[in-house]
Amino acid sequence: MNMDSVSEICTNTQVLIITHASKTMPELGYKKPLLYPGAPSTDLISKVIDNVRHSLGVDNFVVTIDHKVDCPYSRAYLSNLRILCSENNINLVLSPSCLNMASQLTGTLAFNKGIQSIDQEYVLFIEHDHLFSSSVDWTLVDLAFNEGAEMLRFNRRHNVSEHEGGEIVQESSFSSSICTTNSYSNGPFLARTKYCERLFRESSYYIPSWKGVFGGFIEGPTHMRMMADEYNLSTDEFRARYPIFLYGGVGEPPIVKHFGDFPGRRSRWVQHIKQFLHRSH
Repeated sequence: MNMDSVSEICTNTQVLIITHASKTMPELGYKKPLLYPGAPSTDLISKVIDNVRHSLGVDNFVVTIDHKVDCPYSRAYLSNLRILCSENNINLVLSPSCLNMASQLTGTLAFNKGIQSIDQEYVLFIEHDHLFSSSVDWTLVDLAFNEGAEMLRFNRRHNVSEHEGGEIVQESSFSSSICTTNSYSNGPFLARTKYCERLFRESSYYIPSWKGVFGGFIEGPTHMRMMADEYNLSTDEFRARYPIFLYGGVGEPPIVKHFGDFPGRRSRWVQHIKQFLHRSH
């Protein structure tokens, strides 16, 4: 990892990890809490922290928890998080909620509270179930931001375009190892903190469905806002408002991945299948 020429960006980057121990989705009819892998243990989030330290060389963290105050798993997880954060000099920020609140709403609130707690020029955002599969080349990061990037996404799938109105991925004008994109994602990204704050603040004025093509948590309202602007602005105006890029060239494989097959994720698929079968009768 070459950090000699970009130490200023690295030095001024703070990592924001969003986590939770349990959640419900009353808007989809889920009545039982879905548990985060390993909760109330902090072993898995410790892996995320160690992975970011190794892959990016950044050691300045904020952990924000969507804390279900009426859930014993969340209370136990919070107690263990306090110990972990104290031992690692990590700022722990609580976003209180309860099990009867829709997790998409409470997760969005946690995203906003987390970004408001960042005190560095740059924020590296990562959810609690993502890992970098290789080290980040800070020379490319530096190049992207010098060329006007406000957000650089680290993709969890190949850097390719989607069909039928989806994400458009193209080679940037300044490097074959950086792509332009017209899409936001909750996957890991590095952004100027003020830009991220503004993006979330403007997007939050919209009330999304959080179902279908828009995505979950802050992803839903952000995609709705960006899609409306893409329809109504010229290409140049849209790019000026959303200077978002992808790390890696066109067709490059993912640099980050989801990890952990756990009961909550499996339960969601089972629920979706049951609902589909019920509707088909």
